[in-house]
Amino acid sequence: MKKIVSAAAVLAAMSMLSVSAFADVYVTISDDSGKLVVALEPTELSDADGDGKLTVNDALYNAHEALFDGGAAAGYGSESGDYGLMLTKLWGVENGGSYGYYVNNASAMSLADEINDGDTVNAFVFTDTAAFSDTYCYFDSNRIDCSDSAPDSSVTTELTLTAATFDENWAPISVPVAGATITINGEKTDFVTDENGWVSVDLPKEDGQYTVSAVSDTQTLVPPVCIVTVSYAEDLTVPEGTPNDNALDTAPSAGNVDAATDSSKGSPDTGIADVAAVAGIAVIAAGAFVLSRNRK
Repeated sequence: MKKIVSAAAVLAAMSMLSVSAFADVYVTISDDSGKLVVALEPTELSDADGDGKLTVNDALYNAHEALFDGGAAAGYGSESGDYGLMLTKLWGVENGGSYGYYVNNASAMSLADEINDGDTVNAFVFTDTAAFSDTYCYFDSNRIDCSDSAPDSSVTTELTLTAATFDENWAPISVPVAGATITINGEKTDFVTDENGWVSVDLPKEDGQYTVSAVSDTQTLVPPVCIVTVSYAEDLTVPEGTPNDNALDTAPSAGNVDAATDSSKGSPDTGIADVAAVAGIAVIAAGAFVLSRNRK
């Protein structure tokens, strides 16, 4: 007796493959000293706790498993309480439950909150466990790409810093963070946010990836994060007197074109290979289904 592949089974297989192929989130963690220990780290999202969902708990567990010395067993803990699934340990710190966690800069209700591919998860240990004055804040951009900047030029980027807080009725509101000093890779700069939280930041004049954050003398800020990538374009200026200086050929060779084309196949940013794989499975399964029907 031949087995018939049902449409429902095909869809279920495609759904499982899609989650596995595309579920990645960006995790940020700061410790009990207010230090940024994980900054927008791409983290594979899988169902670590086996509850059949992809949640905040899964993201934080997997981030610790990949990045903490000793893995999640040494650095992370969670348990169910009166208000749902909650943190008991973050980045190796156990303090009785004084933690915070946000998804896409909005306060999460529980570690069991479901999350999606591309979401940001920001978790922190309260540094002020008496008054809980730690203020969660964020930039208006998580990542900025300053590729192909002109050689010998300064790279300047503009950011706005906002704090997530509550009004007198405990409704969530957003307010600008004024007077915050910008840091680059942990070092203080002379750039300070204005009354609207806005600031213009000059980046170092060299290729690199820079972690931009902020500190304040008047508030206890949970470190915000913006990753800025700087790369300078190659200077193609031809010195005077060079033969054919008006006919500089910058077109790529055929070999370079082929290499660029090949490098795009299976790119993790586009998921082309994963989509093709899922589509292939669907076609094969559908063919099996039709063939079985015809042989009845």
